[in-house]
Amino acid sequence: MSAKRNSSKPKGKTKGRQTNGTHVRRAFDWIVNEGIFTKVKLHGNVKWSAASLVCLAIFWVWSEESSLVQAAVDAVDKAMSLFGFAAVQSYQALTGALRTYTGQLLPVMWARLHSLMEEHGKNAFRVGRWLPLAVDGSRLLVPRTAGNEERFCKPSKKRSKKRKKRGRHAKGKPMRRGPKKSHYAPQAVGPQMWLTLFWHIGLHLPWCWQIGPSYSSERGHLLELIREHSYPKGTLFCCDAGFVGYDFWQDIAAHGHHFLVRVGGNVRLLKKLGYVREGKDIVYCWPDEAMKKKQPPLVLRLLQFSDRRGIVYLITNVLHQEDLTHAQASKIYRGRWGIEISLPDRRSSQRLYLTRIAA
Repeated sequence: MSAKRNSSKPKGKTKGRQTNGTHVRRAFDWIVNEGIFTKVKLHGNVKWSAASLVCLAIFWVWSEESSLVQAAVDAVDKAMSLFGFAAVQSYQALTGALRTYTGQLLPVMWARLHSLMEEHGKNAFRVGRWLPLAVDGSRLLVPRTAGNEERFCKPSKKRSKKRKKRGRHAKGKPMRRGPKKSHYAPQAVGPQMWLTLFWHIGLHLPWCWQIGPSYSSERGHLLELIREHSYPKGTLFCCDAGFVGYDFWQDIAAHGHHFLVRVGGNVRLLKKLGYVREGKDIVYCWPDEAMKKKQPPLVLRLLQFSDRRGIVYLITNVLHQEDLTHAQASKIYRGRWGIEISLPDRRSSQRLYLTRIAA
């Protein structure tokens, strides 16, 4: 039912009432417009537009309903009330469309958001010459379905039917030996996915992400994202102590990128090998395996900061102080903390990343 306007109200004093719905429509028209989806190829029988499907998926994620189906119904109602139409009318149709077209839609939305960040981020977009992206990973519960268990749970090893011959004592009696495990590999209670997120430190916004099974590697995800996507010049990946290793750092540098990583006692660094002009901050990562293979040492710079918990050591492949100062490195790493509270919780992840689960 539409409300009637009061004709006795003086004209010319107001331009109309601004509601939350008005601001949401304006935001969607600004960010998710049809012009950015010109290269997306939809099936000939599809009657909806790519922009309308993205808007409906966003309403689905925002819904307060705990059930996925009820959240889809709520999203359709909101789209109808705001825009007068919805891309699809049911949960099955929504998930089917996202399963088919997420692979095309997601890179377009990433590129659109990146351009808006750079255009409107002003001084927060870069720290000096660097675009700072924090990297972190987390395991998230997903609905217990047959498809999710097959994709995200670690495959169980089949037991061999052959019996191993038991050893014997000197007197000829068989020895009793219990099962010996080579490593400890506990299984999750339910299916879980591993989410690795790239997060813009200055703007506190997600940049891109990668998901995989619960036994995935966040370092592997980082390398996949670097290989599959392009990044602005001067991108600096800021990581915690889990992102270490000679081959790993070499791979990032080989793609023309830079990193700022916290290190601890698990990383052995050398000094004064004479491969470059020495300075007080210059160190080398050169493990024994690389030496045996006659691979060159990785030249790095070691930065030291005082923290309330003690001394913090950071490693970077930016070797010159004028390119990355101590103050800039400190600001970037301290700002990385925001990604720890930005990863989605158990409830929101069920819908927020279902588009990637289904893809």
